[in-house]
Amino acid sequence: TPREKADELYSKYDDLLNKDFGNPIVFDNQIKQCALIAVNELIEFTYNYTDYNEKSTKEYWIEVKQEIEKL
Repeated sequence: TPREKADELYSKYDDLLNKDFGNPIVFDNQIKQCALIAVNELIEFTYNYTDYNEKSTKEYWIEVKQEIEKL
């Protein structure tokens, strides 16, 4: 689901920024911004490539973005 994907992306960036780099506290907003950058790239990809213009794919990533923003 979009909610599960949002949680998954957030967790991956949280792990990367808080554990792999040894930074004990990264603000929640910074983690969200990293996840949103990735999702925005995917949304842009679906809009820019006419060969990959499946409406359900675009809608899915837009929903993921909305779920990340709610975190």
